[in-house]
Amino acid sequence: MVIKRYATGDATEWDAFVECSKNGTFLFKRAYMDYHADRFHDHSLLYYDNKKHLVAIMPGNEVGNKYYSHQGLTYGGLVLSTKTKMADVMNIFDITIEYLRSQGFSEWHYKQIPSIYHKYPSEEDEYALWRHGAQVSVCNISTTISLNSDFKVSYEERRKRGAKKATAQGYVVRETDDIASFWPIVEDNLMTKYGAHPIHSLNEIVLLKSLFSKNIRCFVAEKDGAIEGGIIAYQTDTTLHHQYPHATIKGKQDGVIDLLTTTIIEKYCATSKIRYYDFGTSNEDAGRYLNENLIAQKEGFGGRGIAYKTYTIRL
Repeated sequence: MVIKRYATGDATEWDAFVECSKNGTFLFKRAYMDYHADRFHDHSLLYYDNKKHLVAIMPGNEVGNKYYSHQGLTYGGLVLSTKTKMADVMNIFDITIEYLRSQGFSEWHYKQIPSIYHKYPSEEDEYALWRHGAQVSVCNISTTISLNSDFKVSYEERRKRGAKKATAQGYVVRETDDIASFWPIVEDNLMTKYGAHPIHSLNEIVLLKSLFSKNIRCFVAEKDGAIEGGIIAYQTDTTLHHQYPHATIKGKQDGVIDLLTTTIIEKYCATSKIRYYDFGTSNEDAGRYLNENLIAQKEGFGGRGIAYKTYTIRL
């Protein structure tokens, strides 16, 4: 097994591997990773077997003597081929630890890809992490709905009432490519409530939408031609990840987030190959704080827990 540090000339091979991998998503494509390349010192890795076949990749960045896989992504551990077996993954961990030590790193922070994003069983890293004494350093809890199971999605009454109220008020949900028309609502809400800006600037989210038009989707609720709320959704092969659910004061009063969420779940997900609707995490302080009001709202749509974990290996 040979390990190689990613260089710009590897982009085509990297992206092709993500496309055919068993647990990769479009977040690992270089165009997505590199939109914020100025914020992270990239140190991604490629792994080749003795026949020079690419068998795994790992998005990564470095900060001082610490290695992260990857700080700029929601998840970012090993991306594997269906042909990569358990013994290969053990070998990958062995040579990665040896490599990181040789580069002067003292810690490896491994942000695991949650199982809901796997296209094929892919928890070999879980075993390898345990074998190497990795400790869970971050554990956030996300709220997820299984769309293709014997358990039908069940909404709490208050979520149903909100959606019915918005419908009665004359709101219409539609998909749009015009994120700019919705983004001021996101910015106003975050600044008013938290004194903060969105993780993505308008220019960044518009750029990403243009690069990944089939994966990044924007749904809005409007009445009389005015947008009063919206949701950005990241679509992978298995999961629709719910982001930036925001509404105006009027939209909140009229229940547009309830209408948006139930409409997306029922009309855009349940009839497709998408298996999960993921609301994202409800934590702060590396998972030690749970926002109970936020997670209760998500659970009101029928969602239940999926862990997003980061492991630390002391080198």
